[in-house]
Amino acid sequence: MEISVSRVTSKGQVTIPKEIREALNLSEGDRIVYQTDGDRVYIRKAGGEKLSDILMRAKPLGELGLVFQRRLRGEWDRK
Repeated sequence: MEISVSRVTSKGQVTIPKEIREALNLSEGDRIVYQTDGDRVYIRKAGGEKLSDILMRAKPLGELGLVFQRRLRGEWDRK
């Protein structure tokens, strides 16, 4: 189990520590999937997944499904 700490910038950005990037085999331009479970967040490399596959597993907590889908698609397309 790898434990690392990073800091959140004023823009809400964090640097993924080198040990975690290596463990996930992340490279520049890779997409990451974030999944929350209470006060825990899991990250993993998106791989070749389709956005629709991710949406099928995700639960749009606190927002309508269509709103969630549009928000996620916007985040996905920015990269």
